[in-house]
Amino acid sequence: MKELVYDCDREKLGPALAARFLPLSCDEETERWVATWQPRPHGVFTTTLMRLLGRFATSYDVHGLLRAYPMHLLSERAWGELLGGRVRALLDVGAGAGYVTERASGFCEELCCTETSHALQKRLRERGLTIYPVDLTVQPLEREFDVISCLNVLDRTAEPLTLLRSLVGHLRSEGRLIVSIPLPPSPHVHVKGGTVAQRERLPSVASDWETAARELSERLFPAAGLEVLRLARTPYLSRGDRAASLYVLDAAIWLLRVSPDSSVRPVSSG
Repeated sequence: MKELVYDCDREKLGPALAARFLPLSCDEETERWVATWQPRPHGVFTTTLMRLLGRFATSYDVHGLLRAYPMHLLSERAWGELLGGRVRALLDVGAGAGYVTERASGFCEELCCTETSHALQKRLRERGLTIYPVDLTVQPLEREFDVISCLNVLDRTAEPLTLLRSLVGHLRSEGRLIVSIPLPPSPHVHVKGGTVAQRERLPSVASDWETAARELSERLFPAAGLEVLRLARTPYLSRGDRAASLYVLDAAIWLLRVSPDSSVRPVSSG
């Protein structure tokens, strides 16, 4: 299995971002998750069926239909370190099957999510979560939230810059935004039968984690009127299959707020 990495070369982040780095660690919950799923990769039947169904549906619908690829990003302890205490209302955008979302349930009075896949919406309802079946780049919600999380979505949506601005507009005063992106970025959009390129590009072409984290911190978020409060590094884990016993991506987690003195300007992807 690929090594689970939580630290980084802070010198490459630069002094300002290095001072905001939050060192998370592999806790007992993460160890249990790995011990549960690493010995149980998907077999030949499931992987073959997913490949066949993927010709006619998005991978999200297929995963929801087959209950495939459980995922892990933030443990309850990690959610607590990021949130710093309980909040009233949290919205998780693009919640998938809810594996990551549900770990935040102990820290908020109301836990809501958005999801456009009908198959994944069914999984979320089974978990008892409040669902808004909307794409926030197209249809805003008529309410605001104390915390919005957007975890491993900006690199998989067609218009990440538009989505980011929409999220800012759904934050209450003094609200917080939690964003996760696997680094270095490998953006693409899942559609029926495969993937296509994003219509809007993320402003990073770096080939290493630290440089990508710095580029996005300096170019993406300030342009949307956001200020970086904390940056963390954590593995994004998925149940494996015949190709690998466990899939591990190297994610960055940002805790952000709307900067009170920021002059919001168009996000440049150049």
